[in-house]
This record gives sequence, C-alpha cells and structure tokens, in this order.
Amino acid sequence: MTRSKYNHLWQSSVYRWIVEAKCKQLGCDGCTGVPDFFRLGCLEHDIAYRTHRDPVGYPITKKEADKRFRWYMQNNSIFGSFSPVAWVRWLAVKGLGGAAWKGK
Repeated sequence: MTRSKYNHLWQSSVYRWIVEAKCKQLGCDGCTGVPDFFRLGCLEHDIAYRTHRDPVGYPITKKEADKRFRWYMQNNSIFGSFSPVAWVRWLAVKGLGGAAWKGK
C-alpha cells in the first residue's frame, strides 16, 4: 500500500469505526505499556498482529503492519515524518515484535 492510499483510509469515519469495532471484538489493548497518543494506530497494529490481516480483512505482513503503524504516528504528529515517537516505536515493534506476531 502506498502512503497516499493509507492516508485516504483514515479520512473515512467508517474505517475508524471498523478499527474500533474489530478491536472490541478481539479484545485489543492498544498502546501496551506506553501512552495512548496514537491509540487508533495502535489498535490497527494490534489487529494486524493478532489476525495477520488489516482491519478490512486483507492479508498483511509484519513488515507492512509495522510500516503502517509508523505512518499513522507520523501522520498524526506535529513533527510529521520526523516524529521521534514514531521512529522509536517503529524500531521497537520492528525489532522486538517477532514473538507477538507469531502469537507468543
């Protein structure tokens, strides 16, 4: 997915509703252990890690899920692409999220 298409998804209140509803169904906890500044992005990421699908049901890889997570934070940060929180959290899930992706 391109960043432009990803940004377009979040412009829809329906997509936000889908993310919230799917997470309620799955029992997602959002931004585990860190402040919920980017709650919806964390929920979307939780869906991908639990189901290996995006919120609308398309298959997704860990790499793609992590990239979308970073994009969400960058798109919703006053620092944009230079958001330090986005880069730190992305590096954390990229490097340490393997076990969670595998369901452990």
